[in-house]
Amino acid sequence: MNKLESEIKGLQFLLKNIYSDLSSISMDSFSERIPKIRNKMEMVVYKRKELLLKFDKSELKKYDEKLFSLSKLIQKKFDNIIEHYKGKKLEIAKKLLQIDNQKKLANYIR
Repeated sequence: MNKLESEIKGLQFLLKNIYSDLSSISMDSFSERIPKIRNKMEMVVYKRKELLLKFDKSELKKYDEKLFSLSKLIQKKFDNIIEHYKGKKLEIAKKLLQIDNQKKLANYIR
């Protein structure tokens, strides 16, 4: 295995690790895991820039498909998490509105 392949394997490992971390996020672990995921993503960006400086773009294009598919999976996972928490937020807002309406109704009845 040459230097480029080992670097690409390292990037793939990081991307898979990020996806795994995203898959295991819960309400309790959200604030703890997101900064770690962000650091890993910054490391991926740094390594990518480093690869662009070290190697020819034509060599790197051979590995684009693998890395692109992993990054797309991560993007979809982020989108799913955002949608999930957006739905939770809307549910809570709806419940708060109902409570506020009940409170107004109780005050009106008095």
